[in-house]
Amino acid sequence: MTQTYDIVVAGGSIAGLTFASEAAKRGVSVLVAEEHDEIGEPEKCDGLVSLRGLRKYGYPPKEDVIQNQIHSAVIHSPSDRHFAVNATALDVVVLDRSAFDKQVAAEAARNGAEVRTGARVGAPAKREGGVEVKVGDELVRCRLLVDATGPASSPRRGILPAAKYELEGEWIREHVVEVYLDAARYPGFFAWVIPFGKHRAKVGAAGYGINPFRALDSFLEGRGSTILRRVSAPIYVGGPAPSFVERRKVLVGESAGQVKPTTAGGIMTSIAGSVISAKWASAALKENNMGSMAGYQREWESVFLKEMRTMLRLRGVLEKLSNPDLEAVFSALATPKFVMKLSQTDFDFHATALLGALGVSGLLRVARVVASAEVRSLLVEG
Repeated sequence: MTQTYDIVVAGGSIAGLTFASEAAKRGVSVLVAEEHDEIGEPEKCDGLVSLRGLRKYGYPPKEDVIQNQIHSAVIHSPSDRHFAVNATALDVVVLDRSAFDKQVAAEAARNGAEVRTGARVGAPAKREGGVEVKVGDELVRCRLLVDATGPASSPRRGILPAAKYELEGEWIREHVVEVYLDAARYPGFFAWVIPFGKHRAKVGAAGYGINPFRALDSFLEGRGSTILRRVSAPIYVGGPAPSFVERRKVLVGESAGQVKPTTAGGIMTSIAGSVISAKWASAALKENNMGSMAGYQREWESVFLKEMRTMLRLRGVLEKLSNPDLEAVFSALATPKFVMKLSQTDFDFHATALLGALGVSGLLRVARVVASAEVRSLLVEG
């Protein structure tokens, strides 16, 4: 017999689970189908996030989900010149993402959502008043299908090969995030070290046209390390999808491109998208007016679109910089005033914060290094 739900959510990601929790709380019948056998596994996200955004949208992590507090971030140039930004005022932590996803899944279940694991959602077939999908071996009907499957559904432009190791090493600084810029080793992106405990870190690398595992192995040469886990985790940096709603199908989280183009971080922006979309979807179903779902994209974009566009422009600049350019940018920008301003900014809106810290004079210094349309557009906005 065909089961019926108001909403089927494909993907038990943080976005899918948040959507389910919010929709179920509003009295909507929801089924979440996660293809893996365990929520939160395999853990591909590094879990670096500001607590401010999670609190704002109603999903603060429990204490035992927080692995580490971040006190500073160190940015390295290709020649290993570097500067440190004090992050103590930014409320940035590292989450155990598997545990955090399980926390939100439990909340979704308490609100009335059904969460199934080991169940893949098949291609939808249109039916009168909704869609029909295979969930595992079972046929399910729903009025709305939510796609929260992540990179598999995100726009193909902007997907970068990436990999990370979880490892132990005496060289790891417990409360310090490190970013390594190198256009030759990590073209268009960077390598990173995110500590999640004493002498433990999530170390990753991404870039256009590279083998990220080889890049990581090269990065770790000379750094005594014991690798605990290897993860292949392509990242999406292409910006928001043109449309979040396709008739009876709604995109949330990474499927909607609700991910920062500069860092590929998307925990808060995806949770925000799911909270907003669940509100609009619940109302649309109750009113039997799917046209009102357009309000979801308008509301999300009113908060995040300007920041996302600024991030895309910054990404356009980064992709054009050679290593000599990067060194010149470091020389122009690594001033005590600039670093101090960065320490007082908003982690969730770091592109806007970066422009504010640079000011027009700082952008002019960047423009002397790299003449590009992206820099000119940033100067106009600044």
